[in-house]
Amino acid sequence: MNLESETIRDREDRPSSAGDAQEGADDEPATILVVDDELYARQLLTDLLEAQGFRVVSVARGEEALSWVGAVDLVLLDAMLPGRDGWAICRELKERYDPLLPVIMVTARTTPEDVVRTFEAGADDYVAKPFHAAELTARIESRLRVHRAERELQRMNQRLAELANQNYQLYERARADADERALLLRELDHRVRNNLSVIMGLVSMERNRRPPRPAAEALASLESRLRSFITVHEALRRQNYRSVPVREIAERLAQRLRNSMAEDGRVRLEFEGDAPALNERQGFSLALAMNELITNALEHAFPDGRSGVVRIRVGEVDGEICVEIADDGIGMPDLDRGEVVGSGRSIVDALVRGDLAGKVEHLPTEQGTCVRLTFRRDTTPSR
Repeated sequence: MNLESETIRDREDRPSSAGDAQEGADDEPATILVVDDELYARQLLTDLLEAQGFRVVSVARGEEALSWVGAVDLVLLDAMLPGRDGWAICRELKERYDPLLPVIMVTARTTPEDVVRTFEAGADDYVAKPFHAAELTARIESRLRVHRAERELQRMNQRLAELANQNYQLYERARADADERALLLRELDHRVRNNLSVIMGLVSMERNRRPPRPAAEALASLESRLRSFITVHEALRRQNYRSVPVREIAERLAQRLRNSMAEDGRVRLEFEGDAPALNERQGFSLALAMNELITNALEHAFPDGRSGVVRIRVGEVDGEICVEIADDGIGMPDLDRGEVVGSGRSIVDALVRGDLAGKVEHLPTEQGTCVRLTFRRDTTPSR
């Protein structure tokens, strides 16, 4: 779209309300801040963006943009402004306020030196005047997608930092207890290392997945695995960190996953048997393996709103722990196809064959899928 060829309506230049802007809310339209000293350009950009479903706030001076940080999702910033130019405003936005806030410079100056100056100021992208509406919209939506992914990763890092801080507080509290200091320090050191190793292992699995998944799908999968990790931790705490009850873990994992993935009740859960409790190391590995198998059954066994049953059997056979997860769905895809590196199936194989020194069997069934995990129980007590 060429700015010089557009016809616009005369209307009062005023900013839209920022009270409705909600950071990270996928079901809310993004709020765009337009900074341009020309009324014609502001009105034109406002009309264009509102037609695309965005909320729009417009201001005439760069200094006015600073007061909108935190209330908008992206800034369209004219380079040539009265007073402080757009490059100076962009640098201050990025350095003093919010380095993750997307800024797209809108400028008629596109020499190599000006482009370099634009990115040195911290801008995420630029659009040359005159521009096409489709190009501008595409660039805005691209930066918003990146912005949402960055915010989600930031929140995940904050959660991991909170977990590390909780472990540190436990460590400090133990040091203050003179009578049990040595014992508790050794215990906490072991648990913190184990916990962080498990968390880092989960993150590494997703990072090394080939081919990689979209960011939102990867984060959802990582969150599910971390929740199975927390489920074992809660069970351990109730058992005074002595052991992990297999049946209880299986039920809690399956019910949580069913409630989040098939909450309409079309998939029924059935549980059979029981097994001796496991130590902490084996409990974590088994819980993560069951999380993958139950997730796979709920995601793939009952497409198009089908109903069915997921059965989980636990027991001990000839001195070995046996866990079976079966469904009466559409069946498993061809096992001869190339395996995705870091997929649920490869993770289960690594956990059971590597960590548990056991085996994974895909049993023949008349309908659906049945996977059996068997391994010898480690009688070494949890530490």
